[in-house]
Parts: sequence; structure tokens; C-alpha cells
Amino acid sequence: MQNDVLEDVSAFFDWYKTVYGNTVRFDGRVDLSLSADIEKTPIAIKQQAAPQQASVKKPYIPKKATKGIDELLIHQGNAEMKAFYHEINKCAKCGLGHTRANFVFGMGNPQADIMFIGEAPGRDEDLQGLPFVGKAGQLLDKMLFALRFKREDVFIANVLKCRPPNNRDPLPDEVMHCEPYLKKQIKLIQPKVIIALGRISAQVLLKTQDSLGSMRQKDHSYENIPFIVTYHPAALLRNPRWKASAWIDLKKIGGFINGQ
Repeated sequence: MQNDVLEDVSAFFDWYKTVYGNTVRFDGRVDLSLSADIEKTPIAIKQQAAPQQASVKKPYIPKKATKGIDELLIHQGNAEMKAFYHEINKCAKCGLGHTRANFVFGMGNPQADIMFIGEAPGRDEDLQGLPFVGKAGQLLDKMLFALRFKREDVFIANVLKCRPPNNRDPLPDEVMHCEPYLKKQIKLIQPKVIIALGRISAQVLLKTQDSLGSMRQKDHSYENIPFIVTYHPAALLRNPRWKASAWIDLKKIGGFINGQ
């Protein structure tokens, strides 16, 4: 039991170091007293590695697509996903098809175990044609690192494939036209678990008005696949206090992947 607790604490601080670097933040008072039993338990404290060993691989941040998008980032050469991308990437079924800079299909492993879904592309995504490439995308990469994954190991998409003006919430008719595309992607990928990033994407897909806190505490499925609701990385950037709760969600995700 004590070993399990220590492993959880160690993993939690690894997650915090991934997000904050070498600075640990606490809100409020922290009781560091240990029980007598735990005090007797020897704890090995990791020594800080040399700079070259402690460096974390920088998250992938693509450059602006001035000469077109690298399609391999989108479908990794998978024939079915490539064909589907070319089938829909000129879509103009709703008004967003006439205001976008780029159609943001998604990117990653077409046979991924984990699929992340946000609500819609933002400014950076619209310019580059790839999902989660701004500051929120950099934090998502760190979340993936905490799960021992890289961006190319998972698949990342949005409910909408085009940016809504001023990053407003998706409209019902936009969701009506775009959601079938998302369902087709899920059918092709067949992930073990789907992660909704943020309240809006979860509400849209689950057809509910429940709060994020309520949805995080419940078991869901979408397209008959386990569906976990967690915070949008942009929300975590705005309110770092939520990162402790996000860690709980990450452990739940890891449990699904590891069959626990």
C-alpha cells in the first residue's frame, strides 16, 4: 500500500515537472508530516540528472504551412485515411468552409489506441492546417509525455474541421455537417478510448448540458467506445490549479490503455 502511494506521488511530481519545469507550486498550506509507519519506510530520493540527461524532448510544433501541409502528419501514409482526407478536405457544406484558411482534418496515428477530440480549430490551427499547434498544443504534448506517448502515437482531431469566427462555440448546423466526418474517422481508427478535451466538445458529442465537473465523474461512451472527459489544455493554462484534477484524468486514461 505504501509503495503504491509513493509511486503515485512520484508520478504526480513527474507530471508537475513536465508542466512547470523544476518549480513546484502549491496553493494553500501543505501538511508534510508522515505517519510513524511511513517514516520507517526508506525512500530513495532521485538525484537531479546532468542537464543533458534531464532534458525533455521538445514538443513538436510545426511551422506555418507556407508551401502546403505535410500530409504524412495527417494520415501517416494510411491509404484509407488518406483517401478520406482527400474526399472531405474541400468541404463547404456550412459557412465555415468559406471563411477558413485551412481545413483541419486532424493528425496522428490512423491506428492509435487513444483519440483526443477538441471542439474546433483556433487561429494557429487555421493557419497551419493541423490541430493543437499553439500554446495549448504544447501543453497537450506535455500531457502525452506524462502518458509516455508522443504526438505521432495518438490521433488528435476536433468536432469541427474549420475555425469558427473569433473562436466562438460551434453552431448546431456546423456540428450536424461535421460530426459524421468525426464518426468516420473513429470508425477507421477504432481507438480503445476517446478523450474529450474541454466542456464544449464533451457537451456537443454527448448531447448534454452537464458541467465539466459532472461529466468528469461519470462513465461515458461515444460510438460504443469508452469516452473520458477532461480539461482543455487552454483551460489548464488559464487556471493551473486544475492540473491536479487533470492528473487524475490522465491516470484514468492510462488505466484504460494498460487494461487496468
